[in-house]
Amino acid sequence: MTTETRKTSEKMPLAAKHVVSPAMIPKTSSRPALFISHATPEDNRFTLWLGAKLTALGYEVWSDLMRLRGGDDWQQILENAMRERAAKVLFVGTVAGASKRGVRNEIQMATDVAKKIGDDAFIIPLRLEPFDAPFLIVHAQYIDFSHGWARGLTELLTVIKEAGLPRTEGHKADSIWRDLQLANGSSLVDKPERLISNWLRITKLPDTIKVYEFAGSINIDAPPDVRGAPWPVVPFRRGFLSFASPEDLAAFFGPTIPIRLAAEKRTDDALATGWLEQRLDGFEVRGHFSDLARQAINVAFAERGLTAFELGSRRLAWWPNIKVAPTAKVRFQWGDVAGLRQIQGTSGKRKLQWHYGVSASIRTSPVHHVQLTAHVIFTSDGQTVLGNAAKMHRARRSFTKTWRNPRWRDLMLAFLSWFAAGESFIAIPVGLKEAIWLELPPMRFDSPVSTPSEADEAEDEQADDDTADDIIFDDGSLADDDAESADDE
Repeated sequence: MTTETRKTSEKMPLAAKHVVSPAMIPKTSSRPALFISHATPEDNRFTLWLGAKLTALGYEVWSDLMRLRGGDDWQQILENAMRERAAKVLFVGTVAGASKRGVRNEIQMATDVAKKIGDDAFIIPLRLEPFDAPFLIVHAQYIDFSHGWARGLTELLTVIKEAGLPRTEGHKADSIWRDLQLANGSSLVDKPERLISNWLRITKLPDTIKVYEFAGSINIDAPPDVRGAPWPVVPFRRGFLSFASPEDLAAFFGPTIPIRLAAEKRTDDALATGWLEQRLDGFEVRGHFSDLARQAINVAFAERGLTAFELGSRRLAWWPNIKVAPTAKVRFQWGDVAGLRQIQGTSGKRKLQWHYGVSASIRTSPVHHVQLTAHVIFTSDGQTVLGNAAKMHRARRSFTKTWRNPRWRDLMLAFLSWFAAGESFIAIPVGLKEAIWLELPPMRFDSPVSTPSEADEAEDEQADDDTADDIIFDDGSLADDDAESADDE
């Protein structure tokens, strides 16, 4: 939505009421390649799919799969490719990949290269399933492929683009990947493929971020509790940070708790360069921004009538119950992005109800955006959450195991269309006259070719009533796969 359109809007829409951080990635052209580290043979299929996609887009890609070709000393070739040519190492994150000695050796080598070239984000884990990360990458922020390969690829391509990798044609590795595809009975399809991400671009920030201090006789050693303020605030030294104006906050603090506006700075400048006068570097400003934006989004979810469910990671997933959102299919349409999909439904045999929900993370690179993570919540009556987190986890794994990319994509689009009341934007208020504006539909990527794969095939359309027939409930403990090793910036 353009700035001019927003200025002419008379009211806000109804919706108003562990991932890679590319900012740390040095741009490079002297190291032009991507190296995929994976378990053989367990993860060969995904690696073949990913390698084919990336080479079709013009990237130079290396992988252990190339050893399947005879002739050259591929052990030495691959080692040289990682040490001398790789700009990024993509670790295929699975249980098998994390346990293989060969993969661990490659991670050790990649860690050495990362230190040599000074790139803390040299290794990028691609999370296909829950796994125990090897020690050397336990703190690395991952890209999530567990809810769909196409969705993960969209995010990966954004990171690769930000890293400045060149796109070329005719490299030796390109022909090898084509031969590997043919050997495995698959080939590229010469037709475009549209990939829709789970990123909502932030198109407009609040004008300024403000520092407030408590004045008068306030005891600074025991400052007032700012929780419950009508607009997002973050405690900061002798006061707090907020996007809201003094007039917006006056009624809450009142004359007995006097506050004064001590400083303010343009939000985009503070995010880009930090706030030297307040002794805040860019990383610290981005952390405070994420905190303020997360508060605002949670309030917007609550005011829309959504219910919060605490995940194993202590993050909140927000979902609509049957009194808030329709049980019939919801239409979404933004230009050529259109369709119908239920966002909640019933399993007749199990007498359970499922609800699509999301959690939101705020990112400031490579562009300012809100990243959505999909969840499925189960209830016994459309309102009462079923059991504990472990039961929810097991139900979700069984219930959604046949869901493919098209279903996850359409669920997200239908949910966003319902939440935004069909608008092409979502305004998240952070003050009476300030908001964070999100663009709809989510950010998209157009691939010039397609690669068939089971993970990309359109699912069989089944009645939503029948999708939960094989749910199994178990009291055994299992780590919730929504837990994340890294949160917002």
